[in-house]
Amino acid sequence: MGKFIVKRIAGGILILIVAFTMVFFLSRVIPSDPALKWVGAHATKEQKEAAIIELGLDKPISEQYVDYFKNLLKGDLGISIVSKRPVAVELKEAIPNTLELVFISVILAFLVGMPIGVYSANKENTIFDHTGRVFSVGILSMPAFVVALFLQMIFSTRLGLLPLTGQMETMTKLMNPIESVTGFTMLDSIITGNWAAFKDILIHSVLPVLTLMSYPLGLTARMTRSILLEVLNEDYIRAERAYGIKERKIIWIYSIKNVIGTVITVLALSTGYTLVNTFVIESIFSWPGVGNYIGRSVVNLDYPAIIGVTLFAAIAYVILNMIADIIIALDPRVRVVGGED
Repeated sequence: MGKFIVKRIAGGILILIVAFTMVFFLSRVIPSDPALKWVGAHATKEQKEAAIIELGLDKPISEQYVDYFKNLLKGDLGISIVSKRPVAVELKEAIPNTLELVFISVILAFLVGMPIGVYSANKENTIFDHTGRVFSVGILSMPAFVVALFLQMIFSTRLGLLPLTGQMETMTKLMNPIESVTGFTMLDSIITGNWAAFKDILIHSVLPVLTLMSYPLGLTARMTRSILLEVLNEDYIRAERAYGIKERKIIWIYSIKNVIGTVITVLALSTGYTLVNTFVIESIFSWPGVGNYIGRSVVNLDYPAIIGVTLFAAIAYVILNMIADIIIALDPRVRVVGGED
């Protein structure tokens, strides 16, 4: 297992280096003028030349790459061309807001999707089963931005039940400011007892969470149903039924343990997809996370910020894939020999 984990870590590092290299060189060939954005549109020629030297753009591209890579190893992601702030600091502010949405969405998707899949398998070819399958396939087939716009139209525009955009109301921010403890606004509001802010954030997060949980929910329900149908046809399940064990106990105790490992593995992989989805969803809902940040960065061709967000997404994908691999390797039915599963 130790060799297996080391091999996965080495492969992940290699993937990160390749991703960083590709994004670095692609960002340099995009038609833009970083020096002009740094000093402003009305800067003099001398100011622009000074900015070129300050940003290191006067050096050969290979030397720029080496310098950036050295800084990256120190945790320095560079300075944003637009805001003039360290990219690492801006990401530190944005990432917690994104992770809150992702974690809540994935957990709810698991808690709702697994029971749907279990009951669909237990009631095979019934109305409940057909409805569950149509629901699962339907939300898997719909792009996340379509789900977001649909929910906004129904619950905000038509019914007026939930806020259309934002993380908090302006008045709540002014009257009940959140004291930063962990950086996660919802968690910090609970820790500090700021229940007015917590309630406001919770209400504003309903639509983004419903949107983001749609894909992992459908995937969890489909995977649970498919795997459980196979498990319920195993000989040991037939034997348990012959001994007169209650069907509920057979499903929720003896069968589910052979399903949950695979479902969690798939859910870990779909978390990466959900994380990338936030980049679009946050822009739709004006949620102050990585999605909004990368949106502004792309529009302004702020390549240090673009590289920083890309690295964050790549690291998240690598970690989630590693978790999935380890979960699979922990299954006693899977042999791990010399680092190969």
